[in-house]
Amino acid sequence: SNDGRGYEYMPNMYRSPSLETYGKNKIFKDSLNARIPVEGTIARGYLKTFNYGASLEGYLLAGKEAVNPLERNSNNVEDGKALYAMFCNHCHGENGAGGGSITHPIYSIVPHYNDSKQNRRSGGTMKELKPGHIFHAITYGLNAMGPHASQLTEAERWKIVLYVQKLQKYSNE
Repeated sequence: SNDGRGYEYMPNMYRSPSLETYGKNKIFKDSLNARIPVEGTIARGYLKTFNYGASLEGYLLAGKEAVNPLERNSNNVEDGKALYAMFCNHCHGENGAGGGSITHPIYSIVPHYNDSKQNRRSGGTMKELKPGHIFHAITYGLNAMGPHASQLTEAERWKIVLYVQKLQKYSNE
């Protein structure tokens, strides 16, 4: 509509329609299917294989119950190693003992994956951490480590878990 201030070339840009997420609207015939995430994107907060919250209770329960759905084979472990090199190595170091390329003091106390010292969070040692503990830490973050859920798919995180478990056992070699 013209209110006397000139011609409006794109009225929808000035007065765009307000749409409720997943609500019915006139733009999409099927409002649910119109919002399927683009292939390859990571849906925020949606995990097929891991349904534990970000709390300490979720962390402890994940350690007891969560099972890695991926087979421990050389392909998955090698994929995990490559992902570890991209996302973890800079802090955790090449063999999981810390000493990565980041030298800021807050990151200087990264625990060794094969450490026998008592872990404050799980009640066990680093080398005793279960797959669920590791996946939880990658997903939600822990201490100075931020969450990586928006950067790594669920399968990629499980592959990293496989590689970290290898480092837990063999990092002294």
